Amino acid sequence: METGPSAEIELLERVLLRLGNTDSDEKLETTVGKFLTPVILKINSPHNEVRTKVVEVLTHIKRRLASRAQVQIPVEALLDQYAANNSTTFLKNFGIIFITMGFPRLSLEHQTALAAKVVGSEDKLENYQDKLFTLLLPILSDMKIPDDPAQRASLLNLQGKHSISTNFLSLLQDVLLLPYGITQEHDVPPGLSVYNFKRVIANNWRAEELEKVKKGIVRFLCAGVFSDLQVFVPLVVASADTRFSVATPAIADLSKLCTMLDFSNPAVTAPLYTLFIGNQSKLPDRQTRPCCARVRQKLLQYLIRCRGKSINVTKGLQVIFEGLFGTNTNQKCKVLALQFVELVLKDGPRDLVSKVSKVILTGITKVIGRDTAEPNDVQNAAYSALAQHARSFPNDVNQDLKLVLGYFNNLANSEPDLHSSIREALVSMAPAFAWKTKEATDAMDVDDPSVDPTEVKLDGQHHLLLAMLLDNAESKVQIVQNVTSVFLTSCYPEYFAPARYLLLLIAGERNSLRENVTTYLYGTSKKDHVNYSLISSIEKAGNHSNSETISDFNHLSLEQRRVVLPSFKVMMSHVHEMANKRLKKNSSCVVVGRTKLPYSLEVYEELLDYLRLCLWYSAGVVAAPGDEKYTTELREYININYDDEEGNAINQYVKFVQRGVEAKRSESNLICLYDLLTAAPDLFAAKNLHLLEPLSNSLKDVSETMRIHVSQVYAILWASGLDDDQFDEEVAECMVSLTQKTLEHKHGWLLVLGHAFNRKIAMLKQSNTPKDYSTWPQFIEAVKIISKNLCESQWLLVSAAVKCLSMIGKAVQIPNVKVEIQAAVSSNGGDDDEEMTELQNIEASTKLLIFGVVFQLLRSSSARQKNREEAAKCLGYLGIGDGEHFTQRNLEKFLTLTKVQKDAALNIAISEAIVNTLCGYDVNKGQPSEEFVNVHCDDATFEKFLNSLIRLVTEPNPHSRQAISVWLLAVVKHCSKRPAVLRKKELLQFAFTELLSDDSEFVQDVASRGLGLVYTLSDAGSQTDLANSLLDQLIGGKRKVNQVSADTELFAEGMLGKTPTGGNITTYKELCSLASDLNQPDMIYQFMQLANHNAAWTSKLGAAFGLKTLSAESKQKMQPYLGKIIPRLYRYKYDPTPKIQNSMISIWDTIVSDSKEVTEKYYWDILRELLDNLTSKEWRVRIACCLAVRDLLKRPNGLKLRSEELVRPIGSPSRVTPDAMQVDEAPEPELKELWFQLFRVMDDIHEGTRVTAHGTASFLGKLCVIAASSDHGKSGTAVASSILPYLLETGVGHKVVEIRKVSIKTISDMIDSSGALIAPHLVTLIPCLLRATGELENTKLSYVSTRLGANNEAQEVVDTLRAEAAKSHHTMETISKCVRYIDYPVLERMTPEVLELMKSSVNLGTKIGCAHFVCLISIRLGKEMTPVVGKYLRACFVGIKDRNVTVRKYNASAIGHLLGLAKESSIKNFFAKLDELYLEQPNNRSIALTIQSINKRHHELLKDYMDSMLPLIFFAMHEEPTEESKANVELWKDLWNDTSPGDAGIRLNLNVIIPKLESSLTDASWSRKAQAANAIQTIATRLCSSLEEPERVRLIRLLLSGLQGRTFEGKERLLQALAALCKGLDRNNEICPSIIEAAMREARKREPVYRTLALAALGDILDQLEADRFEDVYDMIWNLLEKKDLRDPQSDDEDEPSKDLTADERNKRAQTLNKLKEVVWETLGKSWPRHSIETQHRYQLFFAANCTSILSESTRPVQVSLLAALTKYIERLYIFDESAKIPDLSQINQEKKLKTETPILQTREAIVGKICSDVLAAVSLAAGVPHTGLKKEALNIVLMLIKRLSMAKDQQPLSVIKQSFESNLTKFQRDSAPEIRCRIKDIEDKLSQLDSVN
Repeated sequence: METGPSAEIELLERVLLRLGNTDSDEKLETTVGKFLTPVILKINSPHNEVRTKVVEVLTHIKRRLASRAQVQIPVEALLDQYAANNSTTFLKNFGIIFITMGFPRLSLEHQTALAAKVVGSEDKLENYQDKLFTLLLPILSDMKIPDDPAQRASLLNLQGKHSISTNFLSLLQDVLLLPYGITQEHDVPPGLSVYNFKRVIANNWRAEELEKVKKGIVRFLCAGVFSDLQVFVPLVVASADTRFSVATPAIADLSKLCTMLDFSNPAVTAPLYTLFIGNQSKLPDRQTRPCCARVRQKLLQYLIRCRGKSINVTKGLQVIFEGLFGTNTNQKCKVLALQFVELVLKDGPRDLVSKVSKVILTGITKVIGRDTAEPNDVQNAAYSALAQHARSFPNDVNQDLKLVLGYFNNLANSEPDLHSSIREALVSMAPAFAWKTKEATDAMDVDDPSVDPTEVKLDGQHHLLLAMLLDNAESKVQIVQNVTSVFLTSCYPEYFAPARYLLLLIAGERNSLRENVTTYLYGTSKKDHVNYSLISSIEKAGNHSNSETISDFNHLSLEQRRVVLPSFKVMMSHVHEMANKRLKKNSSCVVVGRTKLPYSLEVYEELLDYLRLCLWYSAGVVAAPGDEKYTTELREYININYDDEEGNAINQYVKFVQRGVEAKRSESNLICLYDLLTAAPDLFAAKNLHLLEPLSNSLKDVSETMRIHVSQVYAILWASGLDDDQFDEEVAECMVSLTQKTLEHKHGWLLVLGHAFNRKIAMLKQSNTPKDYSTWPQFIEAVKIISKNLCESQWLLVSAAVKCLSMIGKAVQIPNVKVEIQAAVSSNGGDDDEEMTELQNIEASTKLLIFGVVFQLLRSSSARQKNREEAAKCLGYLGIGDGEHFTQRNLEKFLTLTKVQKDAALNIAISEAIVNTLCGYDVNKGQPSEEFVNVHCDDATFEKFLNSLIRLVTEPNPHSRQAISVWLLAVVKHCSKRPAVLRKKELLQFAFTELLSDDSEFVQDVASRGLGLVYTLSDAGSQTDLANSLLDQLIGGKRKVNQVSADTELFAEGMLGKTPTGGNITTYKELCSLASDLNQPDMIYQFMQLANHNAAWTSKLGAAFGLKTLSAESKQKMQPYLGKIIPRLYRYKYDPTPKIQNSMISIWDTIVSDSKEVTEKYYWDILRELLDNLTSKEWRVRIACCLAVRDLLKRPNGLKLRSEELVRPIGSPSRVTPDAMQVDEAPEPELKELWFQLFRVMDDIHEGTRVTAHGTASFLGKLCVIAASSDHGKSGTAVASSILPYLLETGVGHKVVEIRKVSIKTISDMIDSSGALIAPHLVTLIPCLLRATGELENTKLSYVSTRLGANNEAQEVVDTLRAEAAKSHHTMETISKCVRYIDYPVLERMTPEVLELMKSSVNLGTKIGCAHFVCLISIRLGKEMTPVVGKYLRACFVGIKDRNVTVRKYNASAIGHLLGLAKESSIKNFFAKLDELYLEQPNNRSIALTIQSINKRHHELLKDYMDSMLPLIFFAMHEEPTEESKANVELWKDLWNDTSPGDAGIRLNLNVIIPKLESSLTDASWSRKAQAANAIQTIATRLCSSLEEPERVRLIRLLLSGLQGRTFEGKERLLQALAALCKGLDRNNEICPSIIEAAMREARKREPVYRTLALAALGDILDQLEADRFEDVYDMIWNLLEKKDLRDPQSDDEDEPSKDLTADERNKRAQTLNKLKEVVWETLGKSWPRHSIETQHRYQLFFAANCTSILSESTRPVQVSLLAALTKYIERLYIFDESAKIPDLSQINQEKKLKTETPILQTREAIVGKICSDVLAAVSLAAGVPHTGLKKEALNIVLMLIKRLSMAKDQQPLSVIKQSFESNLTKFQRDSAPEIRCRIKDIEDKLSQLDSVN
C-alpha cells in the first residue's frame, strides 16, 4: 500500500468528498463523528502539504458545523485525544476549537458525565485550561450532584490534582467577583487582575446570564464536591454579591461551614488577606486589585475570627489601613476594621505587633477627634480599639501626653453617644501613666536614709498630667470628673497629696462620685464603716507601702486593701497653698455669712475629715480619730511640731479649721477644733476665744448633736482660755440667765456648765492647784441647778443634767448640800420598787437626790432609751468620783435590774457602769497608773458581787440571762487580774457554757467571748477540756434539756406571729391555748418538736460562736479538729436561715485565714460531707448542701477531678452509694454520684429545695461541658464517660420535667466536645429529645393558640411561631448535632419509637420536631435509608391529615425530602393515596404543599410520575375560589406553572387529564362536577382550534351526561364549558343537535339566577353553531320581557303578592329580573339566524318593532343589552343585502303563527324602510338618554346601518339615516366620552364618503 504525503492527501480528499456529499444533518453528524478525530491526528504529520490539507478539511468541517447547531460532535473522543500524552500543541489548538464547539451541544447528562475529563484534560497551558473550565460554568446550576459523599468528592476526579483544582476554584472565584453589566471596555474591576478579567469577560454574559452562572457556581460549591477549606473564600465572595439569589445560599452554607473551620489555621485565613489587599504579584498582568467594599465587609467579618497563628501582622496592617482609609471602603468596613485592630492588638504575636503598634495607634487617632467627619459608630469602635491598645501596649501611650489631653477635651465636648467609649479608652490609658511603673526605684531609695520616704518625685510628664487633671477635676461634666478620678487613683501613689486633694474636690462637688472616691480614700464607701486597722500613714508605715504597686491596690478586695495616708504636713501644706490661690480668685470662692471660703461647704468638710485623719495617723495613732485613749500621742505630736510661723502645717490647719467654724458650724469643723483644744488647750484655747461669740449662737441650734459639739468646744475655751476669775464670772452670769432661756438654749448652756467644770477641775488637778470644791460657790450653785434639772419634766433638760453630773461626778466628789426640789413621792412610803405618783416640794441632800433620781430614771421603762443609758453611765462615773458613797449602793442596785428589760445597749451601758464602779476609774481611758487600787471595792466586796452574778446565770428569765451575760463578760474582761476571777475559773467556764446554749444569738456571742477570756486564763488541761466540750456540741448538737413550766419561753418574741388576742406566742401556756383554739390538741406536739429542733440548732450555733473566739486566740491548738470542723462548717455557711448563715460565715472567716487554700485542701472531705447530706431528712440541710456544692465547684481551674490526681489520697472516706449506681465503675465516681443525688433532690417534696437543686444541677452541667472538652484530653474523656451514660439512661427520660431539661441541655452542650461517646445512646436519646421538644414548649404560646381557635389565620401565625421556636429549641439543636453520628443501623433501631411519636404525640413541638428530624436524617443518610422510607412516608401521610395547619405543612416538607429516597412501589402508592386524600379533603392545603416540596427537592421524580400528579394538579387548580380556598387555588396554579407551564402542557397530557375529569363529572359531588367543568372550559379556551375533534366530542358527551338531572349549585359551569367547546366544533357534527337540545332544556329551568346563566350559554352555543332556533328561543323567553315582577320560583301561584317581602328582598328580585332581561336580549341577538331567510322574513319586522316599543320601558342595562342585540340583528339581516329576495310565503309553514299581528309588506324597499324607521326611532330615543353606554350602542347601530345599506346602494334609506343622525347629533355630542366622539367621527366619515360617491 502506498504511504507518504500523497496517500495521506488522497485520504483527506476522500474525507472532504464524503463531507461534501452529506445532504442531511444525520449524515453530517455520522461523518464528523467518524473522521474528525483521525483528521485532527493528521496535524502531527511531518509533511507540510498534509498539514495544509488537514487545515482545509478542518476549516470545511468548522464552517459546516457552525451553521448546523443540532449536529453532535464527538467531544469525548476529542477530549481523549486532547489529553493523550503524545498530543502536540498544534493538535490541542484544533482540538480545543471543536471541544468548545461541541460541548454545549451535548445533553446535560452527557455534559455531566464528561465534566471530569473536561476539567482534568489540561494541566499546563492556562489559556486552554481556562477555555475548558469555562465550558462547565453554564451547566453548574443544572448539573446533577450525587447523593453519596464519596461520589460527590470524585465527581470531577481531582484527587491528587492540586494545581488543577486550585485553578478551577480560582476561575469560579473570578466569576463571582465579576460585577453585573460590565463589558470589555470597562476598567479591571476590584479583586481581579488583568489576566483574570480577560478570561472571564470573554464570555460576554448579560446581567441575567451572569446571575444564573453565579447561582450555579454557589450551588456547586455548596454541594460538597470540594473540601470546606477550598470553598470557604469563594463562598465569602458570593455572600457579598448584590443579587440575593446568589448571596442568600452562600450565607446559609457559610453559617454551617464556619462551625467546622479552624480559624487558628493560617491556611484558612491567608486567602482572606490576599483577596482583601491584592496578591501583589510581580507580574503586572497577574497582579490582582484590592476587592470592593462589599466583599471587604464580608472578609472582615471572618478576619475578626482569626486566632493564634492565623493573625498575620504584616498583611493585617495593610488590611487595617485599607479598611480605614482606602478607596474601596464604607462605614461598616471601618467599624469591622477597627474590631480587627482590637483582635491584632489583643491576640496577635506580641513581638511583631509591638513593632508596628505605634503605626496602628497613629491610624486609630486619625479616625477620632473633634475634627473628624466619621459617624459615631466608627468613632466608638476606634475608641474601643484605642482602649485595647492602651491595655496591650501602655508604653506607646504614655509617651504622648497630648493624646490624653485631646481625649479629655473630646470627652468634654463630644456627643453623649460617644461618652462611654471615650471613657473606656481613657480608663484603659490611665495605668500606662502609673507612677510606680517608672518611678518606684528612682523616687525612693530604701537604702538611703537621707531620702524622705514621704516625698514623691515626679517627672515633667507627670507634672503636666497633674496640671491637666487639676483643670478637669472641677469640670461641669460628670463623666469627665469620673475619668479624672480614675487617673488620680491609677497614676499616682495613694500618699501623693496633690492627687488626694483633687479626689477630695471631686468627692465634695459630685454626690454621684462620692462613694467611689471615698472607697479609694478610706478603704470603704461609708466613712462610718472605716476599718482603721488597715490604715497607716506614710510617715509611720516606712517603706512597706512602697512595695505595693497601684495596680495591686486596685485589684484587692475591700477587706484586703491597706490605705496609706499622705504625711499630714505635706497634705496640709498643699491644701493651704491651693486654698490661698483660690482665695485670690474671686470666681473660685464661696461666701458664707461674712466669711469667704475657698471651697464649697461640702468640699470643705471633705478636706477637714481627711486632714483630721492624716493628723491623727501622723501622730502615730492607729485608731479612730477622737479616741480619748490616744489623746496623749496627739498632744505630743502637736507640741513637737507646732509653732506660730506661717509655713507651719499645724498652724495652717488651725487657721483652716477656724475659717470653717467662723463661716458655719458643722460637725466636721467642730470635731477638728475639739481635737486641737483637747490635745493642746494651752496652745490653742487663748487663740480661739474670738470664736466664743459665733459658738454661743450655735448653742440654741435645733440640732441636739450640734449643741453637744458646740458645748464641748465652748467649755474648753472657758476652762483653758480664761483665768479663774473670768471663769467664775462667766459661769455665774450663765447660771443667772439660764432660767430665761429657751429649751434648746438652756440645754446647750447646761452642757457647757458640765463640760466647763469637768475641764476646769481636771486642769486644776493636773496642775496640782489646791482647791476646796465644797466651798467653791459657783461650783456648788451649778450642782444645785443641775440637780434641780434632774427633776424637770422636759427630757432634754434631764438628759443634759445627767450628762453634766457624769462629767462632774467622775472628776470630783459632788458636794452634799441641801437643795429644794419638786419631786414625786410614792404613797406607800417610798419603796424603790413602786412608782412615785404624788408631787411635793421637798428638801434633800444632793447626793441622795442624785442617786435616787438617776437610778429611778434607769429603771423607768417609759423614759427614753438614750436617757436610760446615760443614767447608767452616770452612776458608774459617780462611783469613780465618790466611791465611798456610791460604790456599794451601785453594786446592790445593779443586781436588782437583771429583769428590767431585754435591751442589749442598755445592758452594755450598765456593764460599763459596773466595771467603772468596781475598778474606780474610767475603763475607756485606761488605768491611771499601775499602782492604782480601788480602796472602796476590796477583794471581798468584788468576790461577793461576782458570786451574785454567777448565781443568777441559771435564771430561766431571758432578760436576766442577757443582762448577766453582758455584765459577767465585762467584769471578767476588765477585772481579770482580781484574785476572785482567777480562783473561780471553773465556775466562770460553767456559767458561760450554760449561757452558750441560750436561744438568743446575742447571748451566745457574748458567752463565746466570755469563754475566750476564760480560756486565756485557764491552764493547758482546762483549755483542752473546754475545746472538747464545745466540739461535742458543734458536731452532735448536745444540750442540757431544760424543764418546761407554764412560763418557759420556747420561741423568741415574734417568731411565730400573734395570737387571736394579739399577744406574742412565746410560752408553753400560750402554745397550749392556741392549740385548743384551733381544736387540734395534737398540734402542741408539733410545736414542741419545732422547739426541740430550734434548741438543737441554737446549741450548734452557740458552740460555733465559742469556736470562733477560741480559734481566733489559739488556732494552732485547733488543727487536730479542722478535718472534722471544716466540712461541717462549710455546709453550715449555706443554711437558708439568714441569721445562722451570717453567723457561720463570720465563724468561717475567723477560723479560716485563706478560704481558697483551705477549701482546696479539704475539697474531697467537703464534697463527701455534702454528698452524704444532700438527701438529709431536713429540707434546710438539703438546701444548704445544694448551695454549698454550687459554691464548692466554682474553681478558677474548673472541676476538680480524680483523674487529674496522680495518686488518690490515702484513707479517703468511704462512699455511701446506692447499690444500683455502682459509681466505682466510673472514672469520676463523685461526679456521677453528685448527679444522682441532685436528681433525687430535684424531685423533692419541698419546692424551695427543688428550685435550689435545679440551679445547682444547671451550674454543674455547665462545668461538666467545659471539663469534657476535647482540649482536656483524657480528663475530658473521663468526665464524659462518667456522666453521659447516667444522663442518657436516667436524666433524659426522667418523669420530672426539670431533670429532663437539665439533662438535655447538658448533653446538647457536650456533644460538640464528646460526640463519639454519644453514638451508642442515640437510639434512646433521639426519641427522648423529640418528646421533650413538645413538653418544653412555651405554655403561654400554646395557650394563645388555643384561645385563637376561632380565628384560623391568627392561630396559624401563632402556630408558625411555635414551630419556629420548636425548631430553634436546644433539644432540636441537640438533635441536629447528633444527626452526624447516626448511621442506618442506629436509625433502624430507633425507627419504631420515632414512628410511634409521630403518630400518637399530641404536642405540637414534638410533631414539628419529628418532621424536622425526618428532613435532617434524609439529608444525612440519603439512599441508605430506603428500606425504612416507606414507614416514614406512612407516618408523614398521617401528619398531613392533622388538624393543625402548621403540622401539616412540616409533614409535607418531610415527604418532599423522603419521596426521592423511596422505592418505586412506595412512590406509586403514595401518589394514589394523595389523590384519594384530595377527594376526601379538597381544602387540605398540605396536599399542594407536599407536591410543591417534592417538586422543589426532587423535580426529576415528579417528571417521571407526571401521569399520576399532573391530572390532580390541573383538576385542583380549577376549584371554585372562595375566601377560604383562594390561597389554595393560587398555590395549585403555581404548581401547574412550575411543573407543566403553557398550553403545551395541557395538550401533551390531555390523555391523562380527561380520565380524571371524566371520573369527576360522574361523581355524586356537585362541587366536583363544577370543578371538572371549569377544567374543561380551560382546556377549550386554551387549546381552542388545536383540540382534536375526538377529544372535543368526548368532553362534550361528558358534559351532556352531567347536565342531565336536577339543577344544582355550579351546574352553570357545565353549560359554560359546553359553550366553550362549541367554539371550534364542526357545525355539521352529529352531536350538535344534542348540544342545542340540552342547552334549550336547561334554559327552560325556572330558577332565575341559573336560567340567566343558562340563557347566556345557550346564546353562545347558537352563535357558535349558527343554528336556526330563533323561533324556539323566542317562544321560550318572550314572556320574560313582559314581566314586571319576579315570582318565587318555588311557588306555583302566579298572583303571589309581593307586599309581604322586605325592601331588600324586593330589590334583590328586581336586580335578578333586570339581569335576566339583559341576558334575554343578548340571547335573542346571538340566536338571530344568519342563514335562515325564512325565519328572518317571518320575524324581521316584528323584531325591529318590538325592540323599539320595549326600549322606552326598560332599565338602562336592559336598554344597552337590547341595542346590542339590535346591532347583531342588523349585522345578520338578509334583507339588507343587494341581492335579497322576498321568499314565497305560500311555501312557509302557516302553522307557525306570530305572537303579535304584524302587517306583511310585499316589497324589499318597503321592508327596509319599515325596519330603518323602527330602528332609527330606537336610536333617537337612546340619543336623548344621558348614558354613555346607551349612546355608544345607538351609534354602533347607525354605523352598522350605513355599512349594510351602502353595500346595497339603497339611497333612500341612507338619506333617512343621515337625516336622523344629523337631527340627533347635538344630543350625541353632549356626551364628551372618547368612544362617543370616535364613533361620531366614523359615522361622519362614512356619510361624507357616500356623498362624494353620489
